[in-house]
Amino acid sequence: MTNMEKIQICQEIVDQIQAESRRPVCRLQFSTEPFAVTDSHLGGIPYLPHDACYPVGEGGQTLWLCAQINFAQMPLLEGFPGEGILQFFLSDFDYDGGFGLCGEDRTVQGNWRIFYYPTVDESVTEEECLARMPDSWEDKAGLWRTPKRPVKMLFFPVEQEGVNYEDFRFSALFAAALTARLPGEDPKEFMPYGLDDNIPEEREALNQICEQMKQGGCKTGGYPRYCQCDPRENPYQGMTEEMLKKYNIPPEAVQRALEWPAWDTLLFQLDDDLFTYPAGDIGEMDIDLNGGILNFIIRSEDLKNRDFSKVMAEWACT
Repeated sequence: MTNMEKIQICQEIVDQIQAESRRPVCRLQFSTEPFAVTDSHLGGIPYLPHDACYPVGEGGQTLWLCAQINFAQMPLLEGFPGEGILQFFLSDFDYDGGFGLCGEDRTVQGNWRIFYYPTVDESVTEEECLARMPDSWEDKAGLWRTPKRPVKMLFFPVEQEGVNYEDFRFSALFAAALTARLPGEDPKEFMPYGLDDNIPEEREALNQICEQMKQGGCKTGGYPRYCQCDPRENPYQGMTEEMLKKYNIPPEAVQRALEWPAWDTLLFQLDDDLFTYPAGDIGEMDIDLNGGILNFIIRSEDLKNRDFSKVMAEWACT
């Protein structure tokens, strides 16, 4: 079998697994136009019900609104709320070198927080929300926060997207599809990054596959993009009971790792790559993720129950 024939098979398998794994996604766009405190937006003043306190981190430090989604403004996405406000708060970057997300357990909300208000009280004013902030956005303009400055969030119509190659499931899906087609063949020899591209035709065909498998951008739903490895992979996969004991890995850590794949729904993602994945005309503004990606993953059952206490968060850059 020639290398070009292998590339063709690779393309067909990628087409197949992406078609079979399609799920709804709502892409985000941003605007510098004015917005109300109850609107969907990045940064700035958060909506706070009359009886709500402004959140702080474990060390008592001010947390900053990263994103606020008013679901009544977003197209209806399967499994997601149709109303209410969801908020993501982060530390400034220099607190721990990662917006408060550098803890070992990515599900512990200590120096980052998520809040969901099922109903929105339209009598809440921006002035009273600002008055409850320990520090105003403008007073702390020198901090490294994401975004650099507040912007309004808008929504594109719901689309469909298939699994990408950075998802922990991709390799297994590819191997299963190849085995069904060519039993006994080594999947690594047909994977996009296991194939040669010695001539222009091969290079062009492989580049097309790689571009097709990218699924970045700012969005809710769909599949997450990772700059490094997918944190939902089981770090103890393949280790025997004897090895687990040898390395003194706590049983609860192993159990948690085994449960990681259950985090299956992309709740929210910010991608600093606004050139490849356009998200509106926001001039010179930078989302300020140091070229990285911020994403929040939730288990579908928790999303159904509107339980946002066990979300898995990650920020990473290349």
